[in-house]
Amino acid sequence: MKILFLCLLFALPIFCDAKEISCKYNSSFIEETIPTDSSIQSFKWEEKIDTDSDEHIKKLIITYKNNDTAIIEHKYCDIYNFEYIYSTTKNPASLKKEDVIKRITKGFKQSKIKPAFRIKLDKIISQALNKHGYSTKESFSIGLPVDQVIYHDNVEYGLEYTPGKNGVAASTLIFYMSIGGNE
Repeated sequence: MKILFLCLLFALPIFCDAKEISCKYNSSFIEETIPTDSSIQSFKWEEKIDTDSDEHIKKLIITYKNNDTAIIEHKYCDIYNFEYIYSTTKNPASLKKEDVIKRITKGFKQSKIKPAFRIKLDKIISQALNKHGYSTKESFSIGLPVDQVIYHDNVEYGLEYTPGKNGVAASTLIFYMSIGGNE
């Protein structure tokens, strides 16, 4: 029994390393950059494994001098999921359509895998917001058009917005993208 335990003990690190190798997307493509925006008060990188999916997560958390926050999350293994979450403590009206477009395109630059688009991403977002009648007072969740994506793998992407209801409550804007998986 003692020999079996020792064999398992020595085999465990090999199995764990093999799990990283078997991922389609691995940590080598994500560089922990240092943000240089002068409006940033602080930032930190976090790294962990999602206990439900065994996916790897690298997350950059940014706090701005105006108390807004941005969370840039890379979740990867068999699929690469990118999420940019921007929360503002100001009145929801502070996220005008132009601000939403600017925030999302700026956040998307942090994505480590970037598909090409038939028209620029800012135009895709603008058209989607116009089509859905963007209002800082109304929540929405919309998928963006996959026919505008040029990439060798399945790509899904979209936007979500939740306005703060009580003045100081955070309004939250989310851009997400998933690469890989089934079409």
